[in-house]
Amino acid sequence: MSNPKNIDPKLAIHGGKPVRTRPLPAWPSYDEEIEAAITVLRSGKHARQSGSYVAQFEAAFAAYFGVKNAIAVSSGTAAIHVALAALGIGPGDDVINTAHCFIGTATPVVHCGAVPIFADIDPKTFNLDPKSVREKITPFTKAIVPVHLNGCPAEMNQLLEIAKQYNLYIVEDAAQAHGARYRDKLVGTFGQFGCFSFWEDKIISTAGEGGMIITDDDQLAKRARMIQHHGELRQDGDYYRGERLYYHPILGYNFRMTEVQGAIGLVQLRKLPDYIAKRRKNAHLLTQLLSDIWGVFPPYEPDYVEHVYYKYILKLDRKVLKTPAAEIAKAISAEGIPATRRYPTPLHQQPIFVEKRGFGNTSAPFSWYPGEVQYGSGLPVAETIPNDLIMIRMNPNLTEEDIADIAYAVRKVVEYFSQHQENS
Repeated sequence: MSNPKNIDPKLAIHGGKPVRTRPLPAWPSYDEEIEAAITVLRSGKHARQSGSYVAQFEAAFAAYFGVKNAIAVSSGTAAIHVALAALGIGPGDDVINTAHCFIGTATPVVHCGAVPIFADIDPKTFNLDPKSVREKITPFTKAIVPVHLNGCPAEMNQLLEIAKQYNLYIVEDAAQAHGARYRDKLVGTFGQFGCFSFWEDKIISTAGEGGMIITDDDQLAKRARMIQHHGELRQDGDYYRGERLYYHPILGYNFRMTEVQGAIGLVQLRKLPDYIAKRRKNAHLLTQLLSDIWGVFPPYEPDYVEHVYYKYILKLDRKVLKTPAAEIAKAISAEGIPATRRYPTPLHQQPIFVEKRGFGNTSAPFSWYPGEVQYGSGLPVAETIPNDLIMIRMNPNLTEEDIADIAYAVRKVVEYFSQHQENS
């Protein structure tokens, strides 16, 4: 890769000129979404019960994924919570989770009164390692929650085989993988439930927060709708406008989506195919531009998946680079390209789990669990891999010039540290 911009070889953190001074294009960026939100605000119908946009969003989302039911909720974490609760996960149960992810994939297990059992990850995709999952199953295991991390699908065939063998549920956490495919099938459609997030910077977003649950099981969908709406049961064709009001046979929550979010989501969903195409194009271009750099590995994309690149994760080659990931990320950021570490503390080493902090000032639900569970160690890949990862933000608004700047910054920093190990 040539240097047509005459990049200053001196690192910006050492007083050199940064590769870029203009911020990268923002994400998300709204246009039609603003008008859609204004329309809702002017209508005076802002709640799910009084308007129609959330219902339209649910119908469109279900159609996109080819499933019978979609239930809009307030967040991706709420989606997982509702899904687990609808499956009857509760005290005395455990659920297999990944140790390398955002904590919102595991805390819903605790909120259901069950305990998470963390499995190790694959060193290439950073997703659940099926071999480790199999080893972690107990007599009390009820479900597996595979995360399609960073937009890369998990090994669903192997996980489905394990689930079938042990009679376990699958709840897919597709919060980072809208539109990703595993062997030509959309992720989120393999298990009993697929769960999605529309948080601010996700592949599609609904103005800060939001989530969706999908399922082909009508009875599970009915139960999920009740749970996200205070456990209320209404007996008519239009669930939210029934004759039987305020009748609550099960425990539920207020996890509803607002009409403003629904209107924004409806517009965003129409743009999803274009967003995916641009993310993949940008990621593949960046991989090409970094292909001759010693010291970093680009994201791994198996040939049977379609990665949607929610984040672009660089893995440091420790045979070449000994410098801490935090220092390298800081240096890349100083060049005008935001870079950070990715989930530096594994979930099984988070204080809430290591110290078994539960409801109130008690250790419940951990104290309710009839098996033995200890956290803090025993997952070698999840415990070491965060020290080797650097996250670069990827979005559809990046131009080829932006991608080139990212590549220049990474090259400049990596080449410096690979040649100055003694000073790093």
